[in-house]
Amino acid sequence: MPQDDSLTLASVPPARGASLVYLASLAVLAAAFVAEFLVAYSLLKDSPGRDPDLVRISCWLLGLGLALLAGQGVFVLAALVRPYREAAIRVEHLAQALEQHSHRDLLTGTLNRTAFDQHVVRELEALRRYGAGFCGIMLDVDGFRQVNEAKGYELGDQTLYDLAQLIKLHVRKADLLFRWRSGRFLVLASGIDAEQARHFAAKLAELVAGHPFRQEVRLTACVGVAPAQEQDTPEQFVGRVKSALALAKDQGPGSVASAEG
Repeated sequence: MPQDDSLTLASVPPARGASLVYLASLAVLAAAFVAEFLVAYSLLKDSPGRDPDLVRISCWLLGLGLALLAGQGVFVLAALVRPYREAAIRVEHLAQALEQHSHRDLLTGTLNRTAFDQHVVRELEALRRYGAGFCGIMLDVDGFRQVNEAKGYELGDQTLYDLAQLIKLHVRKADLLFRWRSGRFLVLASGIDAEQARHFAAKLAELVAGHPFRQEVRLTACVGVAPAQEQDTPEQFVGRVKSALALAKDQGPGSVASAEG
């Protein structure tokens, strides 16, 4: 990923240190100002011919001076802190973008294998703790290599993107869609049993077969379905989903198969 030169460490202004120095200087100046007034006030008060109006005016001048000093302090401090805050916001946005980038497939925009490794652990933990069942649905385009060879890899990439958008349109908001590899995708479908997942898988296979892709490309896809089990590790769960997909492929293009256990 290209480095953003505007967000290097050298570009982050050292405003925090400058702010502390400025605040310390401001505090010393204010203390000196107050001390000077107290000395003058003491001399005026103890003077035999003191003028009450002069003392009152001195108090007002002290208040005005402190107000001006405080206003100057706020203004300068804001100017010192603003670049630091802006840089911090930019760094935070960059971190969020990097996090998003590391969990998304660049071609299709779906979640990737890294994201799957994290989500499946959480889903299995929720299944063991709360009985929140889910199923894995793995879809693999039949003969996708022939599309690349006959139409070119650029069209192949466009077709995969369109396929991902088609699947996104028909999965539920609670479902998670991952690109596994090449023309293979995996859906983590929560809150449904094996029979419901198989029905959903058949619907996906029909959608793919009936969708007109670019440049008259027509596709079919095999789909494998497997429910998660409480004792599953991520590897066992994925292995069962892959086994279901292998059964579907053995049955021929556009087939759907499930593995119960």
